[in-house]
Amino acid sequence: MFEYKKLIAFISALLIGACAAAAPTAGALADEAETTTASEEVSEEASEEDTEPTTYGSAVLGDEWGAQQVEEEKDLKVSGDFTYSLTNDDTICIEGCTAEGPELVIPAEIDGKAVTELGKNSLGKEPHSKYTTITIPGSINYISSVNPFIFCQSLTEIKIDGDSEDFTVKDGILFSKDMKTLVHYPIAKPGKSYTVPDGVDTINTSALADTELEEIKFPATLEVLGDYAISTSKNIKSIDLSATKLSATGNFAFAECSALTEIKFPESLVSIDGGAFWGCKSLKEIKLPRYLIHVGQNAFLDTGLTEIVIPDSVTSIDYCALGYHLSQAGEYVADDSFLIVAGNDSAAKTYCKDSDTESGYQNNFQFMTNEEYELKKEMEGLTRRSIENYEFTEKDGGIYIITCTSSDQVLNVPDTLDGLPVKGAYPSAFSSCTSEEINLPEGMESLREMAFYNCAYLKTVVLPQSMKTIGNNCFDSCTSLVSADLGGATEIGEGIFTSCDLLSSITFSGNCTTLGSLVPFSNCYALEEINVTDGDGNYCSKDGVLFSKDGKTLIKYPINRYSKTYEVPKGTKEIAKYAFTDSEVVEDIVLPNSVESIGEFAFYNCKALKKLRAHKGINNIGEFAFGYIYNVEYDTDQTADREHVAEDFKLYAPKGSEAYDYAKKNGIEVVTGTVRLGNKNISLAFIIAICGAAGAAIIGLITTLMIKGRRKKKKAAEQAERKKKYAEKKAQSGEEKNDEAE
Repeated sequence: MFEYKKLIAFISALLIGACAAAAPTAGALADEAETTTASEEVSEEASEEDTEPTTYGSAVLGDEWGAQQVEEEKDLKVSGDFTYSLTNDDTICIEGCTAEGPELVIPAEIDGKAVTELGKNSLGKEPHSKYTTITIPGSINYISSVNPFIFCQSLTEIKIDGDSEDFTVKDGILFSKDMKTLVHYPIAKPGKSYTVPDGVDTINTSALADTELEEIKFPATLEVLGDYAISTSKNIKSIDLSATKLSATGNFAFAECSALTEIKFPESLVSIDGGAFWGCKSLKEIKLPRYLIHVGQNAFLDTGLTEIVIPDSVTSIDYCALGYHLSQAGEYVADDSFLIVAGNDSAAKTYCKDSDTESGYQNNFQFMTNEEYELKKEMEGLTRRSIENYEFTEKDGGIYIITCTSSDQVLNVPDTLDGLPVKGAYPSAFSSCTSEEINLPEGMESLREMAFYNCAYLKTVVLPQSMKTIGNNCFDSCTSLVSADLGGATEIGEGIFTSCDLLSSITFSGNCTTLGSLVPFSNCYALEEINVTDGDGNYCSKDGVLFSKDGKTLIKYPINRYSKTYEVPKGTKEIAKYAFTDSEVVEDIVLPNSVESIGEFAFYNCKALKKLRAHKGINNIGEFAFGYIYNVEYDTDQTADREHVAEDFKLYAPKGSEAYDYAKKNGIEVVTGTVRLGNKNISLAFIIAICGAAGAAIIGLITTLMIKGRRKKKKAAEQAERKKKYAEKKAQSGEEKNDEAE
């Protein structure tokens, strides 16, 4: 029922040339635009849902197709060949006509009242060939936006009798008086080509539908393309809208243009509306504008497209917009081989597997990223040759390996193949190789993205000094790779060692100027050392740690580096984003006073790191820089926080510092008033107390020593005095004995 009722609704809408919300035309056409509503022909499932219509440019659509005019209850009168109703101004609106033609003249008055309006059915309710020319009176000031001329299959010319304030005719084609709106181009007008006049900004509903034209040229002034505007024009092969100012195509604008093979959009286009290219079976290629936002329901139903590239600007793709055709029974059939090319996080990728169980809607289309698609096209266009285990192509006088199927344990790739030097390798060139060691020859200059992808047996790789570029994910999923020497490569792509879980040693050239990621080698969990040779590039290594050439930025600390304590070299000013992320071993990190910045996630998920000392000179700290670890609950519950504060982590920082404020803001335990002695953070108050006690003891000791010194000096003086007196006494006694002897 979902498919059948939608089809019936569309066919009904197409036949009557109506639309759900046709854009009112300029001037008089907009004065009393008739009310429209979505078709009552909707699926039972969809009718149970409340849906809000979405507006893009001139188009207003809900979820269901088809549109039929709400019939107002009118008091219809008949006068001769005309059926009419009275307007609020007591003038006449023509509602029907039974005149046979071929020349129809609508009078300026009927029954004494002025004829001012043409209703939607004023010239018939179904296709006919009654009229070749139609003359409308100058008194007409309103023509239904549904376009009453759409059923006049033999019409070649439209005329105006008398002066009109609201409409004009040019070469038999009806325009608004100001020539800004093309109201209707007669279906049977002779001619194969038509140039819409410069200055026209609106093409009315069905205005150029069902003509014999083979070419239509559009002016740069065009802004609005009405619903069904060019539909069922079976001779149109190419349409160029690139110079216009259109923002939307209009619903069913090109439906059933069965010969259409090419269309060029303007960059201003943001919406391809519902059913816009329905039934364009010759349309096999299309380039969408880069700022496109919306692709409407059934927009490309039953076209010749087998694949389409969707710009990342697209945020919504409605039911059955792409990849569907109609069966002979009128059922919607999805083509599971239909290829959609877009960005990885795009609405287009979501559409590939979109579903609605209530209506039985389920997509299962093929998907490629833009990069994969470009590579596919490139590889399909290669001219291939083969020698032994190598398939290759020649380009610019050199050989580029497409496939190598060698099973040699040690593979030494030859420096020439078919007499020409081996210069490079294409994506997945060595993916079928089972070698454990691969050595590339001197003279080889480039490895494309994923060149060694999934070489599951590869343990060691050595690249030549002639190597210049290494593409993204070059060694991705080389799960046995232990060591890699990148030779002389100066440009290294993104994620070249993704999922290389055993890789422990990396060496690359000091002449390297580009590492394709802000976080190089971030997922190498066994990595112990990063070595950079001498050179004039942008990088260097210090004791197995990666730095910028000037040594001011620490770029990457190997996740599995053997040391538990790491002292960042003096002179380092910045700890880069993710520099220590996921480090398994390091427990203690010493930051020199030269460090001024710590990047986002710099010490994230360092589970062994329980403390970090940050000095006052650090003035820039990125999000989740330290104190956070990965929340394993996030793996099973995506509503949980991905990161959480480590319970046993402490930050040591001076009060009022940037680091202190960061810790407080993020709920990280922070300790102030400490100094680092050895590998310990000691309370400054404790040190002062210890120093005070020690000082008192020293003073006491000095006092004691001074007292003892004075006593010793006094005793020595007393002894000296006694000796002096004894000597004097002895001398005196000797003199007395000498006198007696005489």
